[in-house]
This record gives sequence, structure tokens and C-alpha cells, in this order.
Amino acid sequence: MTDLLIIAWAVFTFLVLRTLVALVNVVSKPYLPAAGSEHNDKVSLLVPARNEEHNLPNLLRAISQLNYPDLEVWVCNDHSTDKTGQILQEWQQHADWLHYFDGDDLPPSWTGKNFACHQLAQKARGHYWLFVDADVTLAPDALHKAVDFFKANKLSLLSLFPQQLMQTTSEKRTVPVMNWILVTLLPLKLVLKSGNPLFAAGNGQFMLFDAQNYQRNNWHERVKNRHVEDIQLVRLMKKQQERVAVLLGNGDVFCRMYQDYAGALQGFVKNVHEFFFGSRLLMLFFGIVLMGSPLLLYFAWGWNGLLVYATLLVLNRLLVSRASHQQCWANLLFHPLQMVFLAHLMIENIRLRITKKAKWKGRKITI
Repeated sequence: MTDLLIIAWAVFTFLVLRTLVALVNVVSKPYLPAAGSEHNDKVSLLVPARNEEHNLPNLLRAISQLNYPDLEVWVCNDHSTDKTGQILQEWQQHADWLHYFDGDDLPPSWTGKNFACHQLAQKARGHYWLFVDADVTLAPDALHKAVDFFKANKLSLLSLFPQQLMQTTSEKRTVPVMNWILVTLLPLKLVLKSGNPLFAAGNGQFMLFDAQNYQRNNWHERVKNRHVEDIQLVRLMKKQQERVAVLLGNGDVFCRMYQDYAGALQGFVKNVHEFFFGSRLLMLFFGIVLMGSPLLLYFAWGWNGLLVYATLLVLNRLLVSRASHQQCWANLLFHPLQMVFLAHLMIENIRLRITKKAKWKGRKITI
């Protein structure tokens, strides 16, 4: 067997394994089940907000429609320069459940979001603390379902990847890439079932903690200088044998992340390498194999190789779209453009690492 054929079989095996992981995620249904019983444990819903004038009203409207019986809401206005503070002030006049404060100056050893979350934790008084980003919206029963699942599984942390809302072409050619990587590389149920920290993922857009566990560990303080705090928190907690679950949104937690290409690039570039254990070498290897596989299979097996690739690609995108509640036709149509975006994302990640010129919401960060 020639070297080319050996490499082709290795790539074929990799593509099959990714498709099988996606199948496992579809079959295992990593979603919040319907709540089995009512709960009245106090929940503190905590929102770090920096320049969120376009997102915050949608989140506050969704919170006002939650049917959870005992809820307090705290928002940290993290030195916003837009109308975030004005929006909070207006809402507080008719929403007695809403509390907000202006964040303290950022200490040199902290990242902005982690320090905002740390300050929010000092205000919270609930049995459970739910940190959500301002671009998230919640279905009326989302908290009931989350608390019920949390208690039933005796968790220390529950994190959800929200169901993504995409309206523009720019969103459809960028946003699905992250879920496509996640759902084809990690069987999500293993985050809870396995104690191995390698099986770890997390999303800071929705992180529900047990309050006593958080107070004992000061979780955001322990990752205070990390710009990708969510997955680092999950790895850290699993190393301490904490019970952590990671699920996908399923008509209960939603997010519209980025509405244009530039926003998606700036948002994803700071964390894409974390999908590969923080290794840019692994990230590059993944990208090269992914984008070179159709040519490699063609040179090894001719048109049959391309047919195999196309079949696995369609099946893969179908399964990931099903698991993530995305439009399969759109993901297939925009797949080539999504791969161009992924390549751009990886190159930009490396460039910003070298030049140390990465910024997020007006603050310089190191990725």
C-alpha cells in the first residue's frame, strides 16, 4: 500500500469518526428535558454587560416573561460607553426584580468579563447562580428546566450552548462553524459521564452554578486572567471531580451572536484554538486535514474518493444541523464559505497571537 493510500485511509477514518460523534450527539439528545417537578429555590440571574444597548432590551424582555417563582436579576454595567446604563435605568423604574450597578475599575490582573462576573457573585443571594451573556434570550420555562436538571443530576455546573438565531447571509456563513466543530469532536454526554478533563466544553453564555460550591471555590477569580474562561472553568472543575454537564439549546435558550462577518471574526478569533485543547498546532492540523481531504481522497481513489467525501459531508452536516436545530440546507449551501471563514479565523488567531494586537470590546487582550 502506497503512502498516499495510507494517508487517505487515515483521513477517511477521521471523517467517519467525526460523523459518528455527531450521530451519538443526535441519538443521545443532549438537551434539557421537561421539568419533572416545580422548584422554588431562589435563582440569581447575573448579567455582565459592556456596550450591550442592542442586546440588553431583548434579554430583559425575556427575563420579564420567565415563569420561575423566586428570581433576582443583577446586571453589572461594565464601563459601557453606549446607552446600556440608560436602558438599565429606564427598565428599573418599572421592573422591581431588576438590580444593576456600575462596575469597579478593572484591576490589571483581571479580564473584563471575569471581573464583572466576580462582582456579580458578590451581589447574588440565590441558591443557584446563573451567569448569562446579554445577547442570550430565554424561553419562559428555561429556568424551571435548568434547575430541575441541575438538581436531578446533583451538578456543580450546568452550561448550555444556546440555539443560534441566524437571519443574515453573514451569520449563516460564520456562526454555524463553532457548533460544527463541537458536535463532531465531543460526545456531549461524556462531559457528565466521564471524569476525564479531556472531555470538556463550556459556554459562558449560560453557566448555572450551585451557589455554595461557587462561594467555596471563587471560580471566576481562579480564571481571572483567562479570556476564554468557560472551557477553562469546566476543565478545572472536572479536575476537582465536580459534576459538570454541557448541553445544547432546544427551544429554551437562544442567542443571536454576531450579525456581520467582522463581528463574528473578532468574536470567534479569541477562542477557536481552545476547541483543540489550547493547541494551535492541533488547530492547524485539523484545518489542513479538513480542507485538504477532498483533494487527497480524489488523488488516492479518484472520483470514488470524491463521492465518499461528499456522502460523509452531507451526512455530517445533516446530523450536526439536527443536533443544533439549524437549517441543513443552509449549512450545506454555505459550507464552502464556512470553510473559508474557518481558514481566515485560524490564520487571524495565529497572527494576533504573534502581534499581540487582539482587542475585545475596546480592551486589549492576549489570546
